[in-house]
Amino acid sequence: MKKTLLLLTIAVLCLGTYASADNFTTYSTRVQQNPSDYYDWGQIAPPGTIVNTPQFVTSFSGTNAGLVGNINGSQFLTAQEGSTWIGNFDYGENLIWTGNSAFGIGGLGPMAMVFLHPVGSVGFSIQADFYGPFTAYLVAFDSSGNPLFSLTENGVSNSLENGSALFLGIGDTSGDNISTVEFTISSDANPPYSNDDFAIDAISIGYGVTTPEPSSLVLLGSGLLGMAGVLRRKLSR
Repeated sequence: MKKTLLLLTIAVLCLGTYASADNFTTYSTRVQQNPSDYYDWGQIAPPGTIVNTPQFVTSFSGTNAGLVGNINGSQFLTAQEGSTWIGNFDYGENLIWTGNSAFGIGGLGPMAMVFLHPVGSVGFSIQADFYGPFTAYLVAFDSSGNPLFSLTENGVSNSLENGSALFLGIGDTSGDNISTVEFTISSDANPPYSNDDFAIDAISIGYGVTTPEPSSLVLLGSGLLGMAGVLRRKLSR
């Protein structure tokens, strides 16, 4: 337990330095990521439950596992779109929420996920607790705690429940080297009650990431679109 929390702390301390020979690609949707497995937060506890950091979780296939929680070691919450969370994830999706220390529940972010086995790609949707624009940050680390890649994207938090939550996706085309991901947001919405207060949906993962040749992009795109409906239903269970 202490070793795990130390790994999460190292992730924070490394934020200021980025040096890696790895090559990364980014994804704006889960279909583009084309994952092979995912972590459904429904396995942790029913929606609306306050849980301790870190939580041990297993992937849907059972071939990988990991630890997830708030970097500062505080408690966080499970949630579900449409019941304990009203946002712009797909209706019924299982979520985890940092909590909000201003209300005495959990803490503000960042959050981190440590994988038992390194992965090649990671993706998930993220939303600020309070409605309005926000900026999201994702950082990937290798097994030694060295930063590999960082991604910054702007999103909008609302209550449409239509799957429009900002998707953060990265893939390491150099190999399956992602051992930890750290993520957070910054938002000026409704101060001073929330600044780094957010939720995410299922984390999806992949292996053996490659960059398609330009001539094959059209064929690959059509195949992924055909998978979209099946994958969405699977990830929402």
